[in-house]
Amino acid sequence: MIAVGYDTTDNRTASEGWWRVYPGFCEVPVDVALLNGNYYVHAESNPRSTMPNDGFTWGEDKPLCVQLSDYRLPDGNRCNDDDVAIGFNVVKKNWRNTSKADIYLGKRSYKDQFAAQVAGVQRLLSILGFDVGEIDGVIGKKTVAALNQIGLNNQVFGFDFKSIFPVLENLIAQQQKLDN
Repeated sequence: MIAVGYDTTDNRTASEGWWRVYPGFCEVPVDVALLNGNYYVHAESNPRSTMPNDGFTWGEDKPLCVQLSDYRLPDGNRCNDDDVAIGFNVVKKNWRNTSKADIYLGKRSYKDQFAAQVAGVQRLLSILGFDVGEIDGVIGKKTVAALNQIGLNNQVFGFDFKSIFPVLENLIAQQQKLDN
């Protein structure tokens, strides 16, 4: 889950969120070209789709106000009663004014974006109780078998992870409702 902030021309810092960014995907949550000022990003793992002891929060340098559901605050430096201040990291701008931030948990590294996507799918399949072997970002027989079973039951096929991630998250949510 991603929230962003950006400095405005009237000396405020707008804050907006929340966007879901799946593992290994590149997203543009806000397309604001800045001539002056900074971009800020906060990211955190979704607790519903995170394995025990595997959650993370990314952001610490600048506190900005956020809300629990989708929001846009014109001045993220001033919290109202329903807002909470959390840490954001500054994103360095480059000379073309196109900034990217790689958000990752340091204890994991994958050779490319596809491997990160596969590992994210393996993690969700494991939460659902499938034996996919090691969560390593490599598509093995166990991962393929689990994906085939999910695909047959939910009409998602192949390695279209943009379609598979929401299906897996919905299955986890249903499973958690049944467990409670």
